[in-house]
Amino acid sequence: MMYDSSMQDLPVLPILAQAPILMSIAKPILFLALLVPFMRYTARFEPDARRFTLPVAKINTIFISVAIVSLAAVVLIPIFWIGFPVAAMLMVGTMYGYWKFRDERVPEAERFELGGDKFARKMEARRKASSESAATVLFTNAKGARQPVPQKDDPTLGVYVALEQLLVGPIESRATRVDLVSSAQGVGVSMLVDGIRTKRDALPPDTGNASIDMIKKFAGLDPADRRRRQVGSCLMDGPAGRTELTVTTHGSSSGQVVRVDFARASRFGGAIETLGLAPGQLEALRVFEKVEKRKGVILVSAPPGQGLTNLGYTLIQRHDAYTSNVKTLEREPQFRVEGVDHKMFEPEPGVEEFGAMLTKIIRRDPDVVLCGDISEAGSAKAATLLGLESPLVYVLIPAESMAATIAIWMQAVGDPKLATRGLVGVVHQRLIRKLCPNCKSGFTPAPEQAKKLGIAAGKEVQLFRPSGKVQVKNRIEDCPVCQGTSYFGQSGIYEVMSLDDEARRLLMENDFRTAYARAVREQKMLQLQESALLKVRSGETSLDEVQRVFAPKQSSSAKPAVATASTPTKK
Repeated sequence: MMYDSSMQDLPVLPILAQAPILMSIAKPILFLALLVPFMRYTARFEPDARRFTLPVAKINTIFISVAIVSLAAVVLIPIFWIGFPVAAMLMVGTMYGYWKFRDERVPEAERFELGGDKFARKMEARRKASSESAATVLFTNAKGARQPVPQKDDPTLGVYVALEQLLVGPIESRATRVDLVSSAQGVGVSMLVDGIRTKRDALPPDTGNASIDMIKKFAGLDPADRRRRQVGSCLMDGPAGRTELTVTTHGSSSGQVVRVDFARASRFGGAIETLGLAPGQLEALRVFEKVEKRKGVILVSAPPGQGLTNLGYTLIQRHDAYTSNVKTLEREPQFRVEGVDHKMFEPEPGVEEFGAMLTKIIRRDPDVVLCGDISEAGSAKAATLLGLESPLVYVLIPAESMAATIAIWMQAVGDPKLATRGLVGVVHQRLIRKLCPNCKSGFTPAPEQAKKLGIAAGKEVQLFRPSGKVQVKNRIEDCPVCQGTSYFGQSGIYEVMSLDDEARRLLMENDFRTAYARAVREQKMLQLQESALLKVRSGETSLDEVQRVFAPKQSSSAKPAVATASTPTKK
C-alpha cells in the first residue's frame, strides 16, 4: 500500500480529542430520561384539552416544536451541561405554561393541584379503595353516599365484618328478611326463607348491639334512640349484586328488635293471576271490577306474615287508577301502586284519629278505598259506613281463618246489623311453599291418597314429593337451586266467599257455620284445604307441605272454635 503524502495535513489530534464526547453513552440516556416523560405527559394533555374544548392543534404544535428545539439545544450547543439544562427548562416551562393556560379556562373543581393536600387526598383514596376491595359488601346510605369501610387498625372493622356475615349468608340462602333481637345475653339472629324461620348463630352483646347501631346509621336512623319505632333504608352491594335493605326497629325494656327486609318492594305489584287463585275464585273477585258492583266492604285476611299487604295491593291494582279514583289509608305504605293515592296516617298529639281521617276520604268521592288498619276504635265503623255509599272498601285484617276474620270485624264495628249490612265478600289467604322444579321427585299416589285428592279410581296421576338432592355424576348432592330445602318460592291458597242477603242475615245472627256451608254448597266455594290439594294435583306443592300448613298450632292460647270454624263439614 502506497503512502499518500496529503494525509499528513489532516487534524488528527483534534478529532481524537473529540471522540469521547461523540461516543458518550450517558448523555443520550440523560436526554431520553427527560424526553420520554415529557412526551408521555404531553400525550395525556390532548384528551384533556379536547374535554374542555381548548385549541388542540395549536397545543400539539407547541409541544412538538419544543421537543425539536430541546433536541437541537442538546446537539448544537457544544457544551452538553449547558444544552441539557436549556432543554429541561424548555420542556418543564411548556408544561407549566399549559397548566396555567388550562386552569384559567376550566371550572375550579377541575383545576390541577400541587402540594401536600392533593397527595394526602390521593393516599386516602388509595387506602379507601384498598379497604373496599377487601370488603365483601359496600353500603350506600339513604342519601346516596357510599359509606367508608373501616381500615385495618379501626376498632369498628370487626363490627363491619359481623354485619357482613349477618346479611350476606341469608341473601345467598334466598331469605326475604333477617330479624335481630337484642337482650342481655346477646343478639339473637333468625332469617325467613319461603316463610320458614331458621335460627342462625347469635352474636355477643357488644358486637351484636354495635352491628345494630351500624345498620341503623346506614339506613338513616338514630342509633341512640332504642325505644321509638323507626323505619329507614339503604343499599348494599355484595356477591349477589345490589340489594335494597329496609330497616325497621323498635325497642322495649329488654332490648331492641330489628327487622331487615331484602328488596321488599320487589315482592309487591304482581298481577292477580300470579297469586295462585283458582279460576273460579278469580271470577268471583272480577265481579267487583264492574262499576255497578263497586260498592260495599270486602274483608281481606291472612295470618300475620302471610302476605296480607301484598294481597291488598294486588286487589286494588285490578281497578284502573286512571279511570277510577283509588285511595288508601295505611299506617305505613310499603309500596306505591301506580296511579293510586296512598295516604299515610301518622298519629301525633292533636291529630285526628284514624277513623276520622278515613271518613274524610269520602268527601273526595273515591271509587275504591283500601283501609289498612281497623285496630283503632271507630275505624271499622267508619269503613262500613263508607261502604254503604258508593265506594268499594277493602279492609285488611290479620287473622288465622275466615271465621276469625268475621269475628274480628263484628267485634270492631260493635253492631252486628251495621257490620253485615254492607259486607259483600271475604277473602282469606295462606301461603304454601312450592316444590323446587329442579329436584322434585315424581311418584304414583296410593289409592287412599288419590281418593283424598279427588282423583278417579284407576286413573294414573303423577304427584311429586320433596327431595332437595340431585345426582352429579356418581355423587348425590344438595340441589343448587333450592340449596337442599326442597322448596323454592311460595304461592297462595284461598277461600273466596261472596255474600248475598241471606248470608248477611246468617252472619248478623252469628251463624257463621251455616253461612260458610251454604257458600260451599251453593257457590261451589273452594275450601282452604281443597285449594291446597289442587296445587298438589298440579305438581306445584307436596302432601307433606299441605300437612305442615294445616298442622294444629302448638300454642296454648289458640282458640279451638276458630281453628275448626274455617273448615266445617260439608252438608
